[in-house]
Amino acid sequence: PRADRGSYHHAAALMSALPEVRTRFLLILDHDFFVIRPNWMTELLEHMQAQNLAFFGSTWHPRWSYQYRYFPSVHFMLIDLEKVNLEHLNFLPDIGGGWWDNLVSNKKIPMPSFLRQSLQVGLYRDTGFRIRQTFKNPRFEGLIPHFDLEYEVAKLVPIERFLTRVLPDQINVFPQNTSFFTAQSFLRTSSSFAFEQQWEEFFWQDLPFAFHLRRVGRNVEDNQDFVELEHLLASFDEALTI
Repeated sequence: PRADRGSYHHAAALMSALPEVRTRFLLILDHDFFVIRPNWMTELLEHMQAQNLAFFGSTWHPRWSYQYRYFPSVHFMLIDLEKVNLEHLNFLPDIGGGWWDNLVSNKKIPMPSFLRQSLQVGLYRDTGFRIRQTFKNPRFEGLIPHFDLEYEVAKLVPIERFLTRVLPDQINVFPQNTSFFTAQSFLRTSSSFAFEQQWEEFFWQDLPFAFHLRRVGRNVEDNQDFVELEHLLASFDEALTI
């Protein structure tokens, strides 16, 4: 069985649901992506119309360097179907295709891990990549993920640090457009566990907007992820009522 069969299963489900859409706006939302901003739906719909946006959503977190950058992902993607033809939406992935992908992914070919990672930047054509390909110049906006670039660079050996300063964005393991991420963090103070587990956090208009677990319930004893999730959501609810 394919190691990436989950992506194809996910995409097939999305494609089967598209013919049932009857609304102007379509929201794709992962089950483990939690929006914590109050009144977010009303604000986003008004914002998209005011800014004439076709797409709005969460970009791939910078740590996933092998995914496409800057454009919204299907973890949270809001689409205005007055600007995007529903029939042109294609969520199917194309993972593992192409001789270059296979070459740089071949572990039998000796190569420093950092170099291999650099050569794989943006090559993993997961669910949603065809959306970015099909609509060449759509007006879009992305949520801003927390990403501490200085901290990540400091963990590298000297030659790797040098490469992150000179390599172009297309083959740089770290995105070079720093306006697409922020060192701010709301989980650092809200939940030390969530922050240490690297739950992905996103901002909009410099305010906390959402967090994404990705690995919820996996490799954690006694379901600690779920316990922390309940506490964290309760704390956000309590803050809204104060």
